[in-house]
Amino acid sequence: MPFTSETAKQAGSISRRGKSLATEIRNQITEVAEELIKAIDIGSLSNKDKVLYLKAIMPFILSKNERVDTNQMPTEFQIEIIK
Repeated sequence: MPFTSETAKQAGSISRRGKSLATEIRNQITEVAEELIKAIDIGSLSNKDKVLYLKAIMPFILSKNERVDTNQMPTEFQIEIIK
């Protein structure tokens, strides 16, 4: 069976993805999470707990940029002498 625009439409209509959360439920979960984060007394945490807390929240704080290799040396460079 060839892959045509009609068969593509049929294949696209059969989704294996789960249903997305309703906006209302997502907002409620966000509010609960914010309240829990505000309720944590960071001063009472041990150093180990502080590191674990930081490790848990870092993916949500930092942007997910591509990794840049800083060890790569330039292959060409130009030197200009000014007198």
